[in-house]
Parts: sequence; structure tokens; C-alpha cells
Amino acid sequence: MLNASWWWFFGGSFLDALIGPNLFFPGEPFLLAAGYLLSNGPVYGVVSVLIGGFIGDQLSYFIGRRYGVNGRRWLSQRIPKTRRAIARARLVLRKRGPLVVAIARLLGPVAWIMPFIAGSYALPWVTFTVFSLIGLFIGVGQFVLAGFLLAQGIELLPDMATVTLFLKEHSLFVIAFSTASIISLMLYRRKSWKRWLNISVCWLVVMLGANYYHFFVGDAYAFGAKEITNTKQSLPELDYTVYPGLAPVYQAQPINIVVVGSPPQKLMDELGWIENKTFSRDDVTFSRYLSLLSKELPPISDLYWDRQPQWYAYQLAGDLINRKHIRWWYAGKETQSKKEIWVGSVSYDNALKLAHYKGIITILHAIDPDIDIERDKVAESASEAGWAVQYKQLGKPVAYSKSRHYFSDGRVAVLSKRKSINKI
Repeated sequence: MLNASWWWFFGGSFLDALIGPNLFFPGEPFLLAAGYLLSNGPVYGVVSVLIGGFIGDQLSYFIGRRYGVNGRRWLSQRIPKTRRAIARARLVLRKRGPLVVAIARLLGPVAWIMPFIAGSYALPWVTFTVFSLIGLFIGVGQFVLAGFLLAQGIELLPDMATVTLFLKEHSLFVIAFSTASIISLMLYRRKSWKRWLNISVCWLVVMLGANYYHFFVGDAYAFGAKEITNTKQSLPELDYTVYPGLAPVYQAQPINIVVVGSPPQKLMDELGWIENKTFSRDDVTFSRYLSLLSKELPPISDLYWDRQPQWYAYQLAGDLINRKHIRWWYAGKETQSKKEIWVGSVSYDNALKLAHYKGIITILHAIDPDIDIERDKVAESASEAGWAVQYKQLGKPVAYSKSRHYFSDGRVAVLSKRKSINKI
């Protein structure tokens, strides 16, 4: 691709824009290729397709000016599929004029004959040139950008498995949102001073009902989880992020602590942590939920690592708003030592927030952004209890952002029951 001459891009874009050849010639591969080439540095591909498209549009315009009615008639007779495109182009050109010239490349078959039609109806050349240039940058730019993103390894469309998972996980929210919208529309049409109050109450009731069904009735935690197949692992190759759902649309949280060689229950017992219930692993009814609330031990919301919900969850004594908690996942056995690996995410709840969680909108705890402090406190307590502690740069440094509401140096505390641990 890097050795391709400029004329290859120019010719493809030119034939895609020239009236006649463009009815049969697909120019999109050349535009995508120009974007692909741009990702490697050279810009001559993009320049070539822009020049080719511009000259093709200009020639098509002047052909239209020269042959006018006879040209339209010839196209309609010889190439019947142009009849509808010509009629549509003529209609939109009369209604919208130059604006249509600018967006014609986004209108499918209209793009094939718009320069020709603009010329045949004697649209001023300066006007055509200005607005066709705008359309050229829009129309060519979309494919160049697509080629650039593909070259960077960015998938433009998710696969069907991902789409299906997203729809299934969000099905309850879609139903609730649709129901509340329909009822709100009916309430809005009623001429009453209470209609906005009624609409607000409607949304509140529907969303509360969706939350109740999600947590205590439905099967939201019975699908999508991945079976455990990871029997041999290496610490540097593990994923050190977790998410509050299965579909790839959630904000990440960190894996920042690892136990090697023994289950985490031993560590938690020695450090005085209290085991929590979780919705995916335990049968939490509404009455049991209220009972746990009264004890200030509410169930911990699920996070997913490698599409697995946590195996265990613990907290230190706190209140309903402020508490330290940690979740654990079994990650398999270390490749060389054959010791068990358990990965954990420890953080500190310090507020409540409206959150996107497991396909619904609900109220959850918000974590303190400085998650390294909690990691270090666990590591310090473990060291005092006789556990060996090593810090490894297994994660990546993270800054507080829209997609990650925490910051971290990316180090992971690796704990082992023995005072010395094998190099991993």
C-alpha cells in the first residue's frame, strides 16, 4: 500500500465522481485505502482522492451544462435505474438548492448524478463549486476516517454477540423506559396543572419497579457469565480492570491486589474483614435485603472480571454510606509454581450516586478516587499479620477521567502467606 502511486487513488476517486462511470464504478475502496495509508503517515492518498473527486464533480457539472435536457433523457433511456435518482435530485435541488449539493454525497444514488443535474439546471458555477467542495470533504472524509480507524485496529461496528449481550442485559431498562415514555405522553396530553407532577411520579414509580424486578425477581444474574477455563496464568498477562456489567459499555474499576498460594478467606479472616452477600452468588430476597440493611451490611453490588462475577466480597465495619470493601475472583493457577491466583479490587465507599449498573439505572455507592490508599492499607495490614508483600507494576497508571472515576499508579500489591515468595 505504501508503494502505491498517487494516480491509483486519484483515478479511483475521479471515476467515482464522473457521471457515467460512477454509475458502475465503486470508489469507496479507494477512499478507505487513502485513510488506511494516512494512518501510516503519508498524506498523498488523501490529497489524491480529494483532487480526483473535485475534478470529477467539475466535469460532471459541465457535462450537465453542455447537454442539459438531452443528457437527462439519454441517461433515463439507456440506464433506467437513474430515472428515480434524477427525479429525486431535481425535486430536492428545487426545494433546497445549494444545501443539497453540499450533502448529496450522503444521499446514496443522488450523489451519482447531482453534479450533472446541477449543471443541467444551470445552477451558478461558483455556487456549485463552493457547496460541492463542502460535500466533497464530508463525503470523502467519512470513508477516509473509516479507513484510518480500521488501520488503527478500531472496530467500527460491534459483532452480533456483543450487540445481543447488550440488548439482553438492557432489556429491562428498555421496557421500563418505553413504558414510562408512553404513559408520560398520555399524561402530557391531559390539560391539568398536575401533569408534570404526574409525569415525574410516573418515571419514579416505573424506575423503582424496574430496580425491584432486577434485584429481587428477574434473572439478571443468571446469564452471560463466563465459565472458568483459565487454568494456567501468568500475572503480567492478566487483565487488571473490572466492570459493573457484561456488555462493553461500563466504566472500569481496578484490580489492585493479588493473593498467591491460598484462598483469600484466610487473609480476610486474619485482617478482620466481614463477608458480604452478593446478588449473583446469594439468594437475596427483599426481606433479607432489609434485614442486612438494618445490620449495616447491605449486599455488595457485583463487578465482573473476565466476565465472571466476584467469588467473594468483604467489608470492614462501617455505616450504610461509608465502608471499605473488597471483591475477589479466582484467576487460575500460576504457570510455573502451580499456586492459586486470586485477584481483588479494594476501594472505599464514601457517597451515593446514580449509576449505570448491570443494564439498569440505579443508586449505588461511589468509591473514593484515590484507590491506591486502600490498596496500601490492606498491604500494610497483611504485612503486619505475617504475609509477604510485593508491589508489581502489573496495571497501567490511570488518571481520573470520564471513563475511569479513579486515579492510580497502576501498581498491584501481591500477597503471599509465606515471608518470601517466588519470583512470578
